[in-house]
Amino acid sequence: MSKIEAYISSGVIEAFVMGQLNEAETKQLLQYADEHEEVRKALDEAEETLFALGQKGSITPPALSKNTLFEELGIDIESDKVDSNQLIEKEIKKETKSFSIYPYLSAAASVIATIGIVLSAYYYNQWQETEAKLSNIMAQNQTMAQQYNVVKNQMDQYAQNVEILRQPGIETVPMKGLDIAPEAQAFVHWNKKTNEVFLNAKKMPSNQIDNQYQLWAIVDGKPVDMGVFDVAGDMTSLLKMKATDEASAFAVTLEPRGGSENPTMEKMYVIGQI
Repeated sequence: MSKIEAYISSGVIEAFVMGQLNEAETKQLLQYADEHEEVRKALDEAEETLFALGQKGSITPPALSKNTLFEELGIDIESDKVDSNQLIEKEIKKETKSFSIYPYLSAAASVIATIGIVLSAYYYNQWQETEAKLSNIMAQNQTMAQQYNVVKNQMDQYAQNVEILRQPGIETVPMKGLDIAPEAQAFVHWNKKTNEVFLNAKKMPSNQIDNQYQLWAIVDGKPVDMGVFDVAGDMTSLLKMKATDEASAFAVTLEPRGGSENPTMEKMYVIGQI
């Protein structure tokens, strides 16, 4: 776009026709109109457009009123052969140049602004509802993902447990609850070929933070430490304990955290003979 085209598109010509330019701006526009044909054409078109608007809203006066007006203006219709239509057109054109359509533009802008506010409020409410629905869907998806992860972890753990229990040489030793916890139960899975020991303590009561359970293997009538463990939450995994190559029984006692050198007999929870 050339400089002159940008000047014409800036709205300065419309502002001139509506009488909104100051003296300096008017002088510059008239100079451009003299120097550039496209500016002059744009100015003529704007004037003609505004003049057409003025004519559209005009009312032809009665002939008597026209004669009276010419007499008051001191015009001799016959001698000067005045074309009354041309005179009226000149007067209308003169007046329309000073006529400003700003109030109408302002009113239209107000209507548009009002419609914009209403539409903005409507679409804002729609957006809020959509966002709420989206948040709800995301929360549901997150919950489902968490549940899926829990189930998947459990299934993975069960699969690992099955692999352990399918090892050749595995012997399962059930341990039953004693008087301190009759409902307690645990299982030792002892691989006599590899000496690995796995413990299932799912049915043991939870221990406090300052205590831990300790597994013992009875070897030649003496207790041998097989490691300590905690019982809390979902005990689906098999706990790998210390290895042993021989044992006649297994037992679990509750000891201070970190374990003891010898079992606390009065706190023995479960025992199982091989």
